[in-house]
Amino acid sequence: MKHDLARRSVQAVFWSYLGAGGKIAAQLVIQILLARMLGPEVFGQYAAVLVVIGFGWLFADSGFGAALVQKKDIDDNDVGYALGWVLLLSVITGAAIMGLSPWLAKALGDSALIFPLLVCGPIIVLQALSNISTSLMRRNLDMKRSQIIQLIAYVVGFGVVAVVLAQQGAGVWSLVIGFLVQTLISLIAGYWVVRHTLVPRLEGDAGLRKFGFSVLGTNLANWAIDNLDRFLIGRQWGIAALGAYSAASNLSRVPVTLLVSSFQSVVLSSASRVQGDHERLRRGFSAVLSLVSVVTFPLAAVLALKADFVIHTLYGDQWGQAGVLFAAFCVALPSYVLLSVTGPTLWAVGAAASEFKVQLFTAFVLLTGLLLLAGQPLAAAIWLIPCVYLFRFLLVYRVLGQRIGLAHRQTLQAISGGLVLTAIVICIELATTQLAPNLSNPLLLHAAQGTLHAIACLTILRLAPRFFMGTELCTMLVNRRNESKVARIACQIISLKAPAP
Repeated sequence: MKHDLARRSVQAVFWSYLGAGGKIAAQLVIQILLARMLGPEVFGQYAAVLVVIGFGWLFADSGFGAALVQKKDIDDNDVGYALGWVLLLSVITGAAIMGLSPWLAKALGDSALIFPLLVCGPIIVLQALSNISTSLMRRNLDMKRSQIIQLIAYVVGFGVVAVVLAQQGAGVWSLVIGFLVQTLISLIAGYWVVRHTLVPRLEGDAGLRKFGFSVLGTNLANWAIDNLDRFLIGRQWGIAALGAYSAASNLSRVPVTLLVSSFQSVVLSSASRVQGDHERLRRGFSAVLSLVSVVTFPLAAVLALKADFVIHTLYGDQWGQAGVLFAAFCVALPSYVLLSVTGPTLWAVGAAASEFKVQLFTAFVLLTGLLLLAGQPLAAAIWLIPCVYLFRFLLVYRVLGQRIGLAHRQTLQAISGGLVLTAIVICIELATTQLAPNLSNPLLLHAAQGTLHAIACLTILRLAPRFFMGTELCTMLVNRRNESKVARIACQIISLKAPAP
């Protein structure tokens, strides 16, 4: 049983990565195309709509999707119970948002948002229902079909529908309708794969509802951190500034969002199965921390240092103010990624309510900070974001450490490889920039720097893989190399061998 779970978990990670790679490429190309066609103001309007959709969806789902993943054994009654509550809550939430759309548009500072906000009602219902099938696929570690569905839905919704409508001058409607099409495809394809019961119930296992509402509290706090700042920015700095802020945030997360989503799904599913075995949880948590830190820490540093170049190259001159915003979000990426692993592990051991308290306090700190900085330029106020993200991770990590007995030394060792690689790429970046300050072709300099970063990181990992990647991660890769192609390739690339007996 343990070996089968490990095998399925590795396969799930493989398909999650494969799907992530496809969607990262699609998102990058489509987002750049739409940004150039629509500009910051339209992106700001769409960001405001997403704030409302995200808030409504959290209430509509109320954590029942995560509850289906977390419960050890489920049957049709559990699925029907989740379906019944999600259907009821989504209809109520969607209707409330439709009724409040004029007030919400005024609060967001743009009366043109009234009709796009009206469409949020049915979108929220469809989103919440589609999450039932998605959650069941996550529970079964069926990441292959889940990723295929997500990729197709995104490409059709935004790469086809939204782009065509943008060319016709539809403005924010191109993005809203693209999102609606994406949601419909996810709903239909997800049910076609899972074929769960369609009989809704309002009576069933109260434990599902209790866990779901605990997750809802945490998700609301997360939403507040990730979205209320956008609400305040739209009101205090304007819709165009909100568009630049949202585009910078989205672009900074393109390299890691699907990586994070993949790990969140697999970590929650796998850790839930061994939630009583704290020793296995500690080893697994350390291995995942090592992997995400080695991959994302150096990448975030390079993107932060190249922020202006990246924004001007991809989005064009009209997005110039987004450069410093993009740099700040890149600095926040390591904390964001570490939290994405820590949070699901905490959920898996049934401590979602504990995380909620931390998230609520952090949301209060963020909002208070933005209100106090209202008189400052957004380029200065933005640096509050990395500080709050780091603060949030440290608090959530502290709760998890107390819950499963994590040793700080073990955690520092797990992320030390990522920190060392980050220091190295920063030194290379600064040194090479000083050596060639007036190079006529900056693209050549950035390409050369990227090559040096890759060679330096790979060389260091090959010299001492167990030191920089951690014992737990290396042991996992070595043990899985015969049954996982990904693990075998990773071992070959970093010259990782089994320790001598």
